[in-house]
Amino acid sequence: MLSKLIDVSVDDPKVDSAALSLSPPDCLTPIQPAAQPLLLAFSVEFEHKMVTDGSIENPGALSLVGPAKERLPPAASQAGHEESPGAFEHQRDGGSMMKLSSDQDVRIIVADDHPIISLALADSLNEVPGFTVVATARSGLELVTAVQDHPCHLIVTDFSMAARSGDEDGLRLIERLQRLFPEIPIVVFTMLSNSGILNQLRQVGVTGIVSKEEPIDELVSICIRALTESGPILSNSIGQRLSQNDVTMGRAGRTKGLSPKELEVVRMFAQGLSVTEIAKRLHRSVATIGTQKQSAMRKLNIETNAELLRYADEQGFS
Repeated sequence: MLSKLIDVSVDDPKVDSAALSLSPPDCLTPIQPAAQPLLLAFSVEFEHKMVTDGSIENPGALSLVGPAKERLPPAASQAGHEESPGAFEHQRDGGSMMKLSSDQDVRIIVADDHPIISLALADSLNEVPGFTVVATARSGLELVTAVQDHPCHLIVTDFSMAARSGDEDGLRLIERLQRLFPEIPIVVFTMLSNSGILNQLRQVGVTGIVSKEEPIDELVSICIRALTESGPILSNSIGQRLSQNDVTMGRAGRTKGLSPKELEVVRMFAQGLSVTEIAKRLHRSVATIGTQKQSAMRKLNIETNAELLRYADEQGFS
């Protein structure tokens, strides 16, 4: 629960609560007179800094402000609302986001097509005070169903997930999640390092992007920040990758010429899917996918499938 991440104690009569400020300045709103005198103590987990955006309205209650408050349904974002701590608003298609109060755990849904990774990630997040993984999923369809069935505050999902025909992953899945559950922040946990795809993820508005090469502490830190920041929040290696100059990236700069649809086709082809399988997954015609694949190869000055696969591997498409 959030109260486990932020400890509030009443102690020092010298503290002027009306003038109290923290860095960054917007971290807390002015303390209400009823809370005087106050001494604020922030607890740090996993030896990394956790910045939480909130306001103390009385000694025993915590309410969110800023981006996190904007994600809540209107009734929940108004001061003094009387809903119970466990109440939540249903969203379109049966999905829901729970209202986050100071005395309830942060509910998380994890998705990865590799069961070992999914279970290990769930175990690691469950060890964080105040975090509870309420469901796991192995595909895009399973993830959408899980969010509909289990109201949550945060989604942590892989980007590329092998799935049956007609299922979704990648940008198509992210866009569907954002359409169905716009209030729920999404943290993408991925092995991809291609700058073109990572930039697309940043542009569509995911809250966080974390490389699977990072230590688990980095993911936990970004999950905590995702509850109060609008993003995009990038892990260290992802941020470094995207900040590099195109010249230093060598051939990676060539992905700039590919359209989003062409990038998606190349990524799925690198996963081992045929043109027919890609067409079924993306709900496009075989002819359209074939044209997009050939267009990408022409722009990249690549003539054979073997060259395309080698290029995709070099540039972090898989």
